[in-house]
Amino acid sequence: MRTKLFVLFAVLAMAFAVIPLASAADGPGLTPDTVEVIVFPGESAAIDKTVHTPEIPPKLDVCVVIDLSGSYNDDLPNIKAVAPQVWDDIVAAGVSDLQMGLATFIDFPHDPWGGDGDYAYRLDEQLTPTKAIWVAAIDAMVTNWGGDEPESQYEAFYQLATGAGLTIGIPEVPGSIERGQQCDFRPDATKVAIMTTDASFHNAGDAGSLPGGYPGHSAVDTTAALVAADIVVIGLKAPGAGGELDALAAATGGSTLDTSGDSSDIAEAILKALEAIEVDVTMESDCEWPITTTFEPATITVPSGEDAVFVETISVAPDAPGDTYTCVDWAVIDGEPMLDATDALILETKTIHVPEGFLTGGGQVGGAKDKISFGGNVGFLADFSIVGQWQFQDHAKSSRLIMHSLTIDTLKFWDDGGIPADPPSANANVAEFSGTARVKDGKAKWVDTCVFNVVAHDHGEPNVADMYGIHIECGADVYDYFPIADLDKGNLQIHSGVKD
Repeated sequence: MRTKLFVLFAVLAMAFAVIPLASAADGPGLTPDTVEVIVFPGESAAIDKTVHTPEIPPKLDVCVVIDLSGSYNDDLPNIKAVAPQVWDDIVAAGVSDLQMGLATFIDFPHDPWGGDGDYAYRLDEQLTPTKAIWVAAIDAMVTNWGGDEPESQYEAFYQLATGAGLTIGIPEVPGSIERGQQCDFRPDATKVAIMTTDASFHNAGDAGSLPGGYPGHSAVDTTAALVAADIVVIGLKAPGAGGELDALAAATGGSTLDTSGDSSDIAEAILKALEAIEVDVTMESDCEWPITTTFEPATITVPSGEDAVFVETISVAPDAPGDTYTCVDWAVIDGEPMLDATDALILETKTIHVPEGFLTGGGQVGGAKDKISFGGNVGFLADFSIVGQWQFQDHAKSSRLIMHSLTIDTLKFWDDGGIPADPPSANANVAEFSGTARVKDGKAKWVDTCVFNVVAHDHGEPNVADMYGIHIECGADVYDYFPIADLDKGNLQIHSGVKD
């Protein structure tokens, strides 16, 4: 009448052995893994985001709960023989961080529930990452008596979830359960309790020889304890088992399977049960002002291995300066960031182009024959491309340096929090841009392979402490007109919007 434990372990071994290893193609991931959008200040863009959850959580804690009634005696040698392979097959299936524990039960040692030496629950081995320790606990198992058909399954589940212990009678009588025998599941691991049984469950108050009846915890208390501890129940039901395992599995996001068939069918059923474990999926982002992200819905619950689809809204603040902003998103599975097979965080990289602003004007720094002069315009088009041209000249006799831009390659704006007397109406008061140029140094020939970088400040109109600086490189020749200097003449203006 009892489930054969050899079948249990053989099923576990085969089930984990056939679980495919994670790969870049079918493992956990985010689609798309990169996003590039153009968004204007005050506007937003919506992106579909798919989280490909892992088929089996790579960080797994499994507490196996075994009924050691007398009918298992002839199966123990087979169980002990197959246990090492069970561990190896789970690891080979792609579970990179495994802990396994062992708990056993028979029933309370009181008529008619059980006899001398029986017990309602015992933690034989705490969850351990060490294969040899777990296998030694399996090797140490021995069977005992057992009484009527219903067993102490509820009590076993309650104790492995809570470690609350149980004192029977005043004064205490045999069968009391010592405190602290819970399975110590890690908070960031997927927590699974696998039980096999061929019998119905004793409930609190069932008739027996003790005053008040059966001393174990009730179905309601046990269900609440498992849910509170976030433990998923997987049940292996042999002929004779009732519906109690089904109810516990349903309440905890687990499943049950029939162990009365061919072992290959059982292996497939266990695999399906593990893949059906539900996970809560959320999305997080490190975007900062002026970029914000929201995800709809906030949380999605799916069976592990299935996709969770979100809509991400990328919003740009109305006062965002024109620039390119980057940030990343990642998925969180049951409160933990989703990792790849190397335990690296899986990220989606976002690039947000914000077309806003253009610069016009010019001026000079210094005077007479030693002045430098400059001018031009540069700005964004609506498609985030950059247009413009820029000129620069150092009039000093020692250099006579002249620069004409060939291309404007980069442009960004920001607000430096500077002089607020008459700030521009744009979203920024500083422009920085760079590109390629042709340069003539004194009487030397023009060089068409130079690069330059300009920083221009607009603190008000006309020329309220506007500032300017430029850096030019022509191979080994460097022309540096930094630090940024106040304009002596002229005006720089940063405008809001984009060029037509």
